[in-house]
Amino acid sequence: MTKDNTQKNGRADVLIKWIMFTAAITGMALLSAFYPIHGNVPLIVIPSILVLLFAKPVFFERLKLTTLLVMRIVIVIAALKLFNPQVYVDLIMLMLIVNILEATLTDLLRYKKYFNAISGFAVAIGVIALRGVWQFDAPFGDYYLAKGVLPIVTICYVAAYTLWNWIFVTNEFSDSVALMHVGFLSAPILGSICTLGLGVYGGIGMWLLLRANSLAIGGWMQIGAKNWFEREYQSARFSKFVAWTKTKPVQIVAMLINVGLVLTAIGITLANGGIHFEFSPFFL
Repeated sequence: MTKDNTQKNGRADVLIKWIMFTAAITGMALLSAFYPIHGNVPLIVIPSILVLLFAKPVFFERLKLTTLLVMRIVIVIAALKLFNPQVYVDLIMLMLIVNILEATLTDLLRYKKYFNAISGFAVAIGVIALRGVWQFDAPFGDYYLAKGVLPIVTICYVAAYTLWNWIFVTNEFSDSVALMHVGFLSAPILGSICTLGLGVYGGIGMWLLLRANSLAIGGWMQIGAKNWFEREYQSARFSKFVAWTKTKPVQIVAMLINVGLVLTAIGITLANGGIHFEFSPFFL
């Protein structure tokens, strides 16, 4: 076999592994979304606990996965209606802002990535354009939707978040892990597309829940099989692409796109009834 054929087979192997991985993440995220007890517990809660106990993650990994695990446990309690599930959704929206700011400060203070930090602050502010609502009357499942006043608002926000987060990932992790995170970021978008047939009970409004699930699943997978991903997801071509995205012109363009998307989302929201929030009672 020639060197060129070996390289082509190597690229094909990485692509096939990535497709299978992304499909698996998407399926698990969907099951965990609709079934916070029967799907979420075996696919997220139990594996996360096992990884925390036996994989010996570093402090940051342990802290991040523990935070995700706590929220996955709380959604079980919410689904059991031991308190008003809408309170959980309100908390999720707040935690989204906190998590974005955490990553943004890391970009700003540790990596000096000022352009992506500006994007991060914009994406954190943009959360106000979304409204999370628990679907008490859903035809099946037990879950929440988070969306803007119009679908275009949610689409703009999802695009801004995805672009910002992936650039953050390329600063925080190796190129191999960054490729894995393309799957993590693609899964909630693919899952949202898969649920379009549910009408008002699915579609892009599923994105935030699917993102939370895919991030939690990705957390225990990345920690538990870090060496495997580092080895199996090596791609010289993808590494060149990552290096290109880290150049100053690309970073500036990405920042401008992100800020523009967030401003568009907020502007459309203000033109269609404005931004509203009210505290939900703790008990039903």
